[in-house]
Amino acid sequence: MSRAIPILSAACVVGIGITGWLRLAPGEATAQVPETATPPEARQPAETALHAARRHCSVEALDAVVADLVQRTRTAPQDAEAWHVLAEAHLERAQQRSHLRGIVVGEPVFTELPEAMSDDLDAGLAAAAEARRLGDDSGTIYRIEAGLMSQRITGLSTALQWNGKITEALRKAGEKAGEDPSLHTALGLRKMLAPSWFGHDPAAALEHFTFAAEAGDDERPAVFAAMATYLQHKRQQAIEWLQRAVTKNPDNKFARVVLRRLRRGEEDPFGRDVTASELAAAK
Repeated sequence: MSRAIPILSAACVVGIGITGWLRLAPGEATAQVPETATPPEARQPAETALHAARRHCSVEALDAVVADLVQRTRTAPQDAEAWHVLAEAHLERAQQRSHLRGIVVGEPVFTELPEAMSDDLDAGLAAAAEARRLGDDSGTIYRIEAGLMSQRITGLSTALQWNGKITEALRKAGEKAGEDPSLHTALGLRKMLAPSWFGHDPAAALEHFTFAAEAGDDERPAVFAAMATYLQHKRQQAIEWLQRAVTKNPDNKFARVVLRRLRRGEEDPFGRDVTASELAAAK
């Protein structure tokens, strides 16, 4: 997965005034890394379908899930669970649209959002708001909202617009669901993607990613853990993390290609977009 959940990735900002800096500051951690993880609750059928589709790492697989959930919300508009899962489905599809893009510390995924991605973010936030209107006050709905809002960051102005809301949503998520592996992935990305003058801390990020990788069944925390170790000049550990990610989900194309780059000793293995020729070679 690439440049996903770019919370506070407007760190390319230089020379902003103290007021702007304070508005962009990530603040205190909203959830400490737990020493142990409790077993996750059983997923509902719609959640199971979404997570199975996400593992294909394709927009097309997620299209079918989104369509089914849209139909469900039309048939049962008071179904808070359906709205909740629909919000997450739009987040997953938005993130999938950047799956093959490189991860660069301090840079947003896009300087201008593609229309399809913007549409997903609008629909996802609307679905999350509807779920909350229907009584969903769970930590995961706030984490989903934080993820959707963070995808809107394309530079300084959007960072100033969204960061306070993102921080507040993550704070609520941490209070209500501090052991959510996806929350710790988001918190780790905040620490890893910030620039050096703005709290960049790959070692602290790795703690969040390690917990998320061990507590959940998502391979993406292992991908991010690989980058966090690589940034600390631990290439062999990065390779081991990527091997773990690929073993958990062979369909993660970004992980496969970056693993090949690392094994070949290529420069900037995480920062470059994946090419068609690299995809073919990594099969």
